[in-house]
Amino acid sequence: MSVARVLAGTLREAGAVLGLLVLWQLVTMLLAVPVFLLPQPIVIAQAFASNVDPIARALLLTAAEAVLGFIGGNVVGLLLAFVFVRSSLMARVGLPLAIGLRSVPLIALTPLLTIIFGFGLTTIVIMAILISFFPALVAGITGLRAPSPEALALMRALDAPESLVYRRLRIPAALPYLFAAFKISAPASVLAAMVAEWTAANSGLGYLILDAGGRYRFPLMWAAIVAATALAVLAFVVAAAAERRVIRWPVETA
Repeated sequence: MSVARVLAGTLREAGAVLGLLVLWQLVTMLLAVPVFLLPQPIVIAQAFASNVDPIARALLLTAAEAVLGFIGGNVVGLLLAFVFVRSSLMARVGLPLAIGLRSVPLIALTPLLTIIFGFGLTTIVIMAILISFFPALVAGITGLRAPSPEALALMRALDAPESLVYRRLRIPAALPYLFAAFKISAPASVLAAMVAEWTAANSGLGYLILDAGGRYRFPLMWAAIVAATALAVLAFVVAAAAERRVIRWPVETA
């Protein structure tokens, strides 16, 4: 992709964002939308400028929690994927349990985890792990099983050890699926960390949003929401950039 095309795409995206902000400003001004419902972008920007330090500290903390949860969740998910691909019995037993665990609402898990693991970082990271592991698990199983029977039969005919089959065949085939999962779980880890901060922390973006809303500081609350949104978008962008960096071969689609 040429520099000109990248620049043109960036300018189009920036123009779309700017247009949305202008529309937001006009609608909230002309309709006199109450500040507790939706402040004007200028008001949010002023709140952000007045509270740069607390917002930055909260953002860095939530980002660190999300990164730890993302890494931990994907490690757990990939390890389980390897186990389930190797053992159909383990897959039949473990996969329904994983689906059941992932089906529990986030907001219901947080108080339970707080009781078990206490108030603070551990509970928040575990919450992010629980969100991140399932996409990696499903993508890992699908990707590791993606090689055709003919390719696997050829490896067996060459008497290739199982480690070589994984290294040369299964893992490369799984990478497109895994990066698709990473692009889902990276922003989801930010959300999970913030939800956990509502009840298990006294810092971070989730806590800041809740605290600012409770104190009727709605512009600050919205500034924190914008910061959280930007963090989630950045997480997706980083995962997508890593995908382009690692996967340099064309991906077949059905």
